[in-house]
Amino acid sequence: MGGKTDLDRVVAYIPSDRKRELEEWAQADERSVSWLVAKLIDQALQERRKQQSVSEVVNMR
Repeated sequence: MGGKTDLDRVVAYIPSDRKRELEEWAQADERSVSWLVAKLIDQALQERRKQQSVSEVVNMR
């Protein structure tokens, strides 16, 4: 852990209670908060792409 990576860094400011909740979730899954947030972002982007695809099909009609 803590090695060099080719990934970009994103900084976000969130309320302390949400940070604590993310830390508890990550600890329960034996993962880092960074890993957890990256997975949540991946899921949100996949859902967004899916919605955009549906919108494009609807707009073609």
